[in-house]
Amino acid sequence: MRFKWLFLVDLDGTVWDHKDISSLEPPFKKISEDTIVDSNNIPVTLNRDVIELIKWALENGALVSTLSWNNPVKAYKAIKAFDILGLFHYLTVEDTPRKDNMIKKLLRNIEEEYKIRFTPEKIVYIDDRDIHIQDIYKNIGKILFLHYSKEIHSKEEAIERIQEFISREKS
Repeated sequence: MRFKWLFLVDLDGTVWDHKDISSLEPPFKKISEDTIVDSNNIPVTLNRDVIELIKWALENGALVSTLSWNNPVKAYKAIKAFDILGLFHYLTVEDTPRKDNMIKKLLRNIEEEYKIRFTPEKIVYIDDRDIHIQDIYKNIGKILFLHYSKEIHSKEEAIERIQEFISREKS
């Protein structure tokens, strides 16, 4: 498959409701379709709208990766417990706030593995916080940032913004 754009997805507060999965204690146990608990019975619930947005992105030519500042082992265990590993081509999770550097590494890996080079005009990033975006704009370029729950409140709003952004540049 030839990917047309790159979709970067934050985890904490975006894919799931918990704001810091790294603070929880595995093992995680699934207690319903959308909820897991850690070993202290602290619940974490999937954001169904974001999961549906990821599925839409996959159906519409996106290469999808997480982009998360977390303990990679704990994030991976939560993703596995939710059974959503198959939604991501890459798991970009590092215990560092430098998401711009994570994107640089990811772009190198994608270019090496898929022989695809994504320009900023073909990169979309969704996150519940905007604390990383200035470094990303400075060091990666003017990607489309979707500020989840602040300016984007539904899957439909996100899809509309993504389609408008992706269609601007000629393929």
